[in-house]
Amino acid sequence: MTEKRMNTLDKKIIQLNQKILHYRSEVVKQDRLLTDQRKRIHDQDAVIEELTLRLEELANDPAVSEAISSPKVEDPPSLGENDIQVDSFFTYAIMAPFETNEEEPFVIKGHMIIENRGASPLVNPVICLSFNKPELANLSGRIERSKNNLQHYSVSREGVTDTWKFVEEQADKHAKQTGQFWLSPPIDEIPPRSSITFSDFEVVIPAVKKNTSLSLQITGFVYGADLTEGKASLNTIALTVS
Repeated sequence: MTEKRMNTLDKKIIQLNQKILHYRSEVVKQDRLLTDQRKRIHDQDAVIEELTLRLEELANDPAVSEAISSPKVEDPPSLGENDIQVDSFFTYAIMAPFETNEEEPFVIKGHMIIENRGASPLVNPVICLSFNKPELANLSGRIERSKNNLQHYSVSREGVTDTWKFVEEQADKHAKQTGQFWLSPPIDEIPPRSSITFSDFEVVIPAVKKNTSLSLQITGFVYGADLTEGKASLNTIALTVS
């Protein structure tokens, strides 16, 4: 074998060794990234579980309505014993990505509590979730849609299932046009001095692109046979990214 051919072979061997080292370093790098990602997912799952438990505690706490202060709404004037006195409010948490990027979404998880404080039942109650940006209107979470009726929205927790029904046909399509989800609860009326909860809903906001801003606001409304003009929730869900 000539010296020239030996030099060429040596160069090829060196190049191959360099490639092997490069690929090995890439494998180590990807393993490290995978480990970090698994840890982040584990940490996020722990945060979600903790927040879910906290939200359930808040939803069952009668005193939480007095703590709602965003925005501050004055108490309505005193009404007669037979008048409808209904309030609603949100308890919610926002799960934000560790870093704002174009891959990870924001997740809003919450409850909407509807309270009938009056002496008369609220007959045929209906709620509306109104998004200021229709393109971001969506509902997800622990939801089961009936195979026979896609208008049924079921939330299961601790063996109890509350089935809410979309009022509008093709609710998702309607919400993308109007920014509104209309739902009715599994009961025909809310008795006096009692409450119901639209529980464990989730709103997933797609990843925000770099150098862009986002301002989302969700307002709740309650309607009924004797509340035809509706009443806005005491607070709103707000998410601002800039």
